[in-house]
Amino acid sequence: MGARAILQPGGLPLRMESAPFRDTGRAMSQENVEMVRHSLELAADSRRRLEERLVLRVPYIQRLVGRLWWKRPPQSRLRQAIVPRLVRSGFEAANRGDFEVAFANYDPDVLFFPPTGLVGLGDEPSYRGLDARVRYQRQWHAEWGDFRYEPDELRDLGDRFLVIGRIRSGGLSSGARPDSDYADLFTLSAGRVIREQTYFNRAEALEAVGLSE
Repeated sequence: MGARAILQPGGLPLRMESAPFRDTGRAMSQENVEMVRHSLELAADSRRRLEERLVLRVPYIQRLVGRLWWKRPPQSRLRQAIVPRLVRSGFEAANRGDFEVAFANYDPDVLFFPPTGLVGLGDEPSYRGLDARVRYQRQWHAEWGDFRYEPDELRDLGDRFLVIGRIRSGGLSSGARPDSDYADLFTLSAGRVIREQTYFNRAEALEAVGLSE
């Protein structure tokens, strides 16, 4: 794109709470899916961890981990131990420009939607495929200068993850402010990202999943 209660870098427990959320029918749909909220805090500086190097060398490990958590509900302790770590790892990798790790859990045919405010300013309404998604990310880093994701919350909705926070950048030639609200909505199937929608408006992202502030 980074437990048992769950641990952040440094060993501090993450704040978690759950609230009812009705999932309306996707790959892992259930009549009632309880949303679980996790605090996120990225490391200021990061590099590839041992498990990330192993996953790239032995892709079967990634599939095995995916099977461990994918069919479990958001309230599952095992899922709560794995999912925030995966999300945190992806955003940390994106911040350091390590796109091989950042997009390791993406489906090759992923569908990506950039923020609507950038459509017409050089961005297409959508992009299909992992190669196109990686190229788009490289372009962001090239055009936005000192670019960094600063997510602070993950909402696990079952087959969708909503990550909310801010982005900071030099804003060299993009249409976004150097410091902006940011949200990322990931739709997953079998533990892999098949759709990603990004937002510069927190309320719009929450509305997309039927939630409010």
